[in-house]
Amino acid sequence: MNSTTEKADVVIIGGGLAGLSTGIALAGSGIDTAIVETRRASAADVFGFLLWPPGTRCLQWLGVLPEARAAGAELEALSWFVASAPKTPGGTGPNTGDDLRRTWLSVRTAELGAGVFLGILPSRLEEILRAAALRSGVRILDSAQGWSLTREPAAWTVHVDRPDGTESVRTPLLVGADGAGSRLRDELGLTHSRWQPRGQAVVTGVGGPVPRRESRQALSAEGSGGCVSLGEAQSWLYAVVHESAAADPDRAVRHYATLDPEPAAAFDAIERVAVVRPWNIRVPRWAADGAVLMGDAAHGMLPHFGLGGSLTLEDVPILCEVLAEALRTGDTCAARLAAFQERRRARTAYAQRTSNQWARLLSHRFPGVQTARDLAVRRLVRDMDLVESFYRELASPAVPRLSTRAKMLLL
Repeated sequence: MNSTTEKADVVIIGGGLAGLSTGIALAGSGIDTAIVETRRASAADVFGFLLWPPGTRCLQWLGVLPEARAAGAELEALSWFVASAPKTPGGTGPNTGDDLRRTWLSVRTAELGAGVFLGILPSRLEEILRAAALRSGVRILDSAQGWSLTREPAAWTVHVDRPDGTESVRTPLLVGADGAGSRLRDELGLTHSRWQPRGQAVVTGVGGPVPRRESRQALSAEGSGGCVSLGEAQSWLYAVVHESAAADPDRAVRHYATLDPEPAAAFDAIERVAVVRPWNIRVPRWAADGAVLMGDAAHGMLPHFGLGGSLTLEDVPILCEVLAEALRTGDTCAARLAAFQERRRARTAYAQRTSNQWARLLSHRFPGVQTARDLAVRRLVRDMDLVESFYRELASPAVPRLSTRAKMLLL
């Protein structure tokens, strides 16, 4: 068995979206970077990424947006509707179907002028990022069977067990990009707490193509369902339901086709579905001496607004600035690295709150909650200028203005 020791300016734990994009950015700035990843290849896809403009702008900055757009679908609209039984049989009108009345809220992304909204398979995006990372000179220590840490006064040594031996990398800086269940976070003693919407489950799978390049979501008495185009051949299909309905996951996800027949054919191509209990995390401190968390390891959130992937990508430029300054000054203490959290705090906290609030409305069974939810959507339809302003501001790197948020609540 071989055993080697090398050096790197930064070692990233985790080689998914967070780790690969950060590695590309650091290497592009001349920072010697290594990534530790347990997988050899991407996991099988059971969901998709809906990347908002701040995320796709990061992909542009990294030089991979053209490839990502070719591999995915540039979304043309974000559409929602409330589906309910008509008041009278055979009703007519633009929001009435054969057996359902649909109240639509649809925003054309081009009219927002905010940038590219992209639907893409996680595995395809990881392939693109991995190739770019290797071209940039990032060392990827994949197929890791395990890793451990040794702490010295001014450096870490990461010991990586691989099939052909143990590789050790000495570094002054660690980045935790190993997801919401981050092991590095635990190793560093950075505490966290979880929150789950009570009784909620998400049934998710990848199906065939859908007719429109959109993100579509239907709200009904059983919860919520949706689809996101991921390109010419795939779509992300999901249902947010009470956990009792997840006992029959195939029926739960296919129920969406009864609410929105347009993408119904995509369900025939689903190879498998997964049932997950969604949860987010709160991490009071993201930094320790010589180490910092990012992405889902720092601010893992619920999937309901599709903001998680974009928030991870938004982290990258700011994190790279903070790490570059720490390396330049030789100061890698927690107080210095905490500047990253301070600069990201407002944006990530707002996104988590918004997603949490929406989660409570999607499958809550308290009397009156669904009625209030449906009424709110119908009221929003009457003020599409406000809706577009909210989406435009949410699609910026900042937090929507207080006045916009207040009007959304008062409608």
